Amino acid sequence: MYDLLIYLLAMVIVVPISKWIGLGSVIGYLIAGALLGPHGFSLLTQGHEGAGELAEFGVIMMLLLIGLELSPRLLWKMRGPIFGMGTYQMLGTIAVFGLGCFFLLGTHWQAAIAIGMVVSVSSTAIALQSLQEHGYAKSTGGERTFAVLLFQDIAVIPILAILPFLGAAAAVSEPGDSPLKRAGLVLGAVIAVIGAGRFLIRPLFRLISRTKLRETFTALALLIVIASSVLMHAVGLSPALGAFLAGVVLADSEYRHQIEADIEPFKGLLLGLFFITIGSSIEFQLIANQPFVILAWTLGILATKGLLTYGLGRWCNLRPPESLLFATSLAAGGEFAFVLIGQAGSALPTETAQILTASIALTMAAAPLLIKFTIQKGMSKFDCVQPDEREPDQVDESEKDNPVLVVGIGRFGQTLIRFLNANGIKSTVLDIDSEQIEITARFGIKSYFGDGTNVDLLRAAGLERARALVIALDEPESALKIVELIRSQYPNLPIFSRSYDRLHAYKLLNHGVTDVMIETSGSALLLGVEVLKSLGFAETRARSKANLFQENNQRSIHDLSKRFHEDDRETFIQATKQAAEQLEAIFKSDPEELNRGASSEWPAPRDH
Repeated sequence: MYDLLIYLLAMVIVVPISKWIGLGSVIGYLIAGALLGPHGFSLLTQGHEGAGELAEFGVIMMLLLIGLELSPRLLWKMRGPIFGMGTYQMLGTIAVFGLGCFFLLGTHWQAAIAIGMVVSVSSTAIALQSLQEHGYAKSTGGERTFAVLLFQDIAVIPILAILPFLGAAAAVSEPGDSPLKRAGLVLGAVIAVIGAGRFLIRPLFRLISRTKLRETFTALALLIVIASSVLMHAVGLSPALGAFLAGVVLADSEYRHQIEADIEPFKGLLLGLFFITIGSSIEFQLIANQPFVILAWTLGILATKGLLTYGLGRWCNLRPPESLLFATSLAAGGEFAFVLIGQAGSALPTETAQILTASIALTMAAAPLLIKFTIQKGMSKFDCVQPDEREPDQVDESEKDNPVLVVGIGRFGQTLIRFLNANGIKSTVLDIDSEQIEITARFGIKSYFGDGTNVDLLRAAGLERARALVIALDEPESALKIVELIRSQYPNLPIFSRSYDRLHAYKLLNHGVTDVMIETSGSALLLGVEVLKSLGFAETRARSKANLFQENNQRSIHDLSKRFHEDDRETFIQATKQAAEQLEAIFKSDPEELNRGASSEWPAPRDH
């Protein structure tokens, strides 16, 4: 409790002072860590061991958050920058440092390669936090930085499998221990985590979600993280790697957004804790004993990585200011470097490992200052491509009592809003597309700028008083995210959603949506009516058949959603075929059902 008190005091005293004098919160955390740590004033009662244990916990939670960002959709969307620029950056850095250490410093080839791998990674936490603080996270240089950092996080897994080979080649192995066996254990543990996520985690989450107990849901997420960490520790790897893998596995789960929402309040605190542990790892005694060696390594890492990354940015057609921001954001070492140093074993001599640890910690301490200097000095001469950030609009108090809250004002949303208005029902509309809001306003449809995936903004728009929520977005994952966040907090609120296709509809219904409408189904049936009329069907009969099809199709979607399971597609495909055959049978053999379908005719299509 005393140590926790000291950490919290440092956060609320040192960090605000650092930010007040213009150094930023990251530097404040690093300074606080340096003062508290075993190489500073040693204010902690548990000494180095206590700080190390807390540091490990901070790293574990930090890497979980990073892993949660690695969703398949994001990876696919940014596949070019991630796997293109990321590959060139890491291989180029490993080659330059490896060859330089081998030919210039005379190190063994095993140590040279290990050093290249260690310095090739950069700090995801510091770079993204600094870019976000200065408002450049969404700039072109900031997005390219994020892409490369994602690739580095992924590349750590094969690097951790390669390092045992380098260690075994540099020293005599213990009896019964071989590099092949160690690498096999590492790969086996990674495969086990991924396999468990695919075949075990999703069913567990589905089972727990039915209990409607939020704390049990969060406990299961933490159980997966701890279990993955323990497994990695059992095979001789850092538990932090297990947390990262668990985050990646959870990122592919339909419950990822709920997990992020549960741990979001602790995100800033955990980031601060992580930075403090980095600051506490700086060994001032080693720096005092070998100041010029440490300084040379620190400047060498920053300069070499910076020049390589700047050249890569220019080669990939980034403008000079964007390349400069890209380079300074990736020039420093990263949190994974400490994990790699610990796993390198005998591949790195003890003294070299200590020098690398101190140098990389110093580069990470310098990183926020470099980024800030680049933005203040470099960006003042060159305009970095950066979209304007717009604050959410304030919803009029009179509109907060509207019975319907609509998220999305695309083609689907506009038609729905016009239909509600025609029936005298007022709605409050949110959308994230500024241009679309301005265009529809010219045609008399009023809407507000705001992110519908932000529950606080929905509350500010009148969610608490709404009698129905309609999700009319054209982004399937965003619609799912809203449903996941809203349904757990407002279990009785009717939620209606546009769906991209049947699979998306099944997912929405399984997450608690009241009803869905596939975005193309209505227009397709209206067109189908016209086709039947052209083939000789009477208009009443054609519309009756359309009504019957729509009624049974909606019932089929609800029924099949209960049987939908992504891990058993074949069984589900057969069930879908059977439902289609049953629908055809109704049309062929049940005229009474047909007459019932004619009881609610659709309005005739109007000319526009």
